[in-house]
Amino acid sequence: MLNYVSLSEASSYLGVSKATLRNWDKVGKLKAIRHPINDYRMYSLVDLRALQSQFALLKETEYISDEKLATSQLTIREVRQILARLHDVIRNTDSNSSLIVRFDELSKLLSLAIYSGSHTQTQKILTATHQPMGKYANQIRSAYKAFCRTIPVSQPQTYSKLNCSDNAIYECGKILSLVNFQDTPLDVKGLAYEEIIRRTFDKSENQQFFTPQQIVSFITDFYKDYIAGDICDPACGTGGFLAEVAKNSKKYNSLTGFEVDERLSWVAGLNIYLHNGKNFRSIHLPGCGTLGEKAEQYFNSFDLILTNPPFGSDFTDQREITKYVLGKNRISRRRGILFIERCRDLLKPNGRMAIIIDEGVLNLSHAEDVRRYLVKNFLVDAIVSLPNSAFMPYASVNSSILFLQKKENPPRNITFFGRAERVGRKANGDEDLDFSTQESVSLRSDLPSVLLGWSAGTNGSVDSPDRCYWADIKSQLDQDPDSFRLDFRFHHPSRNESIGQLEASLWPLCPLSDLCDERNISIIPTKEMNGSIILYTGLAHIESYNGIAHQVPTPANSLKSAVKQYDPGDIAFARMRPNLRKVSLMNFAEGGYLSPECVVLTPRKNEFGAFIMDPLVLSVVLRSDLVFGQLTHLIAGIGRPRLNIRDLRSIRIPVPPLKIQNRLRLDYEKAMEASKVLRTQASRFERDATNGEKLAIASLSAMLSGNGEGV
Repeated sequence: MLNYVSLSEASSYLGVSKATLRNWDKVGKLKAIRHPINDYRMYSLVDLRALQSQFALLKETEYISDEKLATSQLTIREVRQILARLHDVIRNTDSNSSLIVRFDELSKLLSLAIYSGSHTQTQKILTATHQPMGKYANQIRSAYKAFCRTIPVSQPQTYSKLNCSDNAIYECGKILSLVNFQDTPLDVKGLAYEEIIRRTFDKSENQQFFTPQQIVSFITDFYKDYIAGDICDPACGTGGFLAEVAKNSKKYNSLTGFEVDERLSWVAGLNIYLHNGKNFRSIHLPGCGTLGEKAEQYFNSFDLILTNPPFGSDFTDQREITKYVLGKNRISRRRGILFIERCRDLLKPNGRMAIIIDEGVLNLSHAEDVRRYLVKNFLVDAIVSLPNSAFMPYASVNSSILFLQKKENPPRNITFFGRAERVGRKANGDEDLDFSTQESVSLRSDLPSVLLGWSAGTNGSVDSPDRCYWADIKSQLDQDPDSFRLDFRFHHPSRNESIGQLEASLWPLCPLSDLCDERNISIIPTKEMNGSIILYTGLAHIESYNGIAHQVPTPANSLKSAVKQYDPGDIAFARMRPNLRKVSLMNFAEGGYLSPECVVLTPRKNEFGAFIMDPLVLSVVLRSDLVFGQLTHLIAGIGRPRLNIRDLRSIRIPVPPLKIQNRLRLDYEKAMEASKVLRTQASRFERDATNGEKLAIASLSAMLSGNGEGV
């Protein structure tokens, strides 16, 4: 059906959900027709473009120019533009093809084009677009068959020949013949798959998605000293990790990829081969994949495993799950958790693995048995925390990379902890480039600093403890057996530093609950203050570290959830992302309302009517390292980490005599006043610089018009 697309493609094109499109169809906003064979909804491209233009939902596809196609250093965005152009060619010429069929044909043509970069005869065939269409297409089909025969692993019959039309082959050939894939430092096949699933496919039960190249490179660089022997990825997807090893190392003996999806297994084999892989195999394990019994024949076979297994879905096969220590007495378990145990099964004694996991495995109560399994069965070399944007646009979830060595009951475990807030990748999948230096453009990423911290070893200095540190996790867990966590926050050195400061305190230590009461008055503005304007302070209205907060007049109707009431003199403590140190003394003329993510603390007075702890001094201490060190290991959660109010109440505060508190308050106010003066001066300098720039423009303009001096 020429110029018609499926429901999935239409929803991706317009940037709306499938449910929205179905509703639009019902109300007549965007009518679909029914496919004559399967009765599925189909949408006219003409109608989609008209609606897109009307509502400005999405820009027209941006195609890369022919001049740019031959550039050797193609960016991710440019590769995507090439893929979009090729996909549209096949869609428009082979109108009855499904999206997955188009992906297959696109993969075949891409593979041939990449292969031709190092094979002159194939390159001649690809670039001979001056020939008649039919002759050219037949030669390309023959060249693809010959290419498949060069691959040292068997190819499924489905993928061993080109099935698209002469016209599609000819038009795609004209594009591909211009592209220089040979020197492009990108996993083009992985990007092709990423683009398809990002725009069209719903994630299947196997939760497949592409591992960004920045993270693949980081993991292989991190474990570069152990890239040797027999290497495996038990959930290889498009084979990105194994292709990276093939591209950069000659020390390995063999490469093995396992994949539950036959199509991906085929793509992975092509990817590894086109990256000069030697002695490799891409094995399709249908059904349960590597988590099933078909993987048992490969136990104790590999020296190194590099993998990003699916961790967002449950494994429920009752016959298989009972074989796992981590599946015992369960009807289901997260696949990512079971993959940790299965990777251990696949490793040789003392073998190593790098595996990406959901960070909840490291700190949430439901996975404590997993953490105990890890410490018992592995030497934990390193744990690196990634930002929640690392795998966007597929998922927004905090994840970590575990670097482990198979070893039972290691007597001691000095572990490297790293944390990256940026990985060189934007939320839309584009490269996050830093243009701040004139010398060169680089990725905006913390991963190189983390790598340096790891390379320095336990005796080297780290860039910043906020980014990386070393810790004896065995000792730490023995000291606190009830809080068995393995995340970056729990083992942070600020915890021990805070304990040391408290133990050396000259003054009595009091729990916060003895110094403050909690004001826990909540209202729902839309119900109780409908139509009024309230003084509201959200999390965004409290500045980090400096204690400054703002009251913002806000329509009550705009606040749908509950808010908390505070009075002048109360202290607001943000318990969500407490590492931002958003704590403020609400010293306004009148009270107001706070985000429900804040705790409202009312400082207590003694029997003489004086504050036990000066409110300003207390608010400052609550955002200090002394307090944060007591809290950092108690913060839990993924995506939006929070502090439990019970833990906040139990933190200890040194309470000096009131005379000392008054002096501390005066010293702090003096320092803040000096800071305020500096900020005022800086603002004035900024304003003067801006005015100087405007005057320079006005002067030049006056000169040009003949009104300036000297003209």
